[in-house]
Amino acid sequence: MPYLPTSQAYLEQSALLLEAYPNDTRITTKYNFPSSQKPKPTDESTTPTPPIASLTLKTFNPTSGICLKYRTNKAAEVGRLITSLGKLAGGADVAALGLGNAAAAPVAQAGGDVEMTDAPEEATGSTPAAKTEGNKGGKGKKKGGKGKR
Repeated sequence: MPYLPTSQAYLEQSALLLEAYPNDTRITTKYNFPSSQKPKPTDESTTPTPPIASLTLKTFNPTSGICLKYRTNKAAEVGRLITSLGKLAGGADVAALGLGNAAAAPVAQAGGDVEMTDAPEEATGSTPAAKTEGNKGGKGKKKGGKGKR
């Protein structure tokens, strides 16, 4: 199976595969950090190239034989992928991941929009003890500091 071109495509396809086969689909990660390469003794003009780490993700379902792969070497993308995969493992669907293709994903709300109402007012006779005790009113003592500059 070839690697998917973008992380968004990988996450969308993985979410769909997990929805279709939730019991036996597996997600594996492989992190590769090669050791730095030393230049040959005869080649003194070149400096050693820094190693490039990579993260390879694979979503596999043995029943259907579907295998999805994605590889990246971008550090910022690794964190986003791990967070999204954690949400997928917790049972989130494509819409919950916020991948940008929300128009294609069905909305999970059954009731639609709900109007917010005010909270009920408290009874006039009941005041919390913390409000009445120790509160003398007015301004309190200023905290230390250098003041205006």
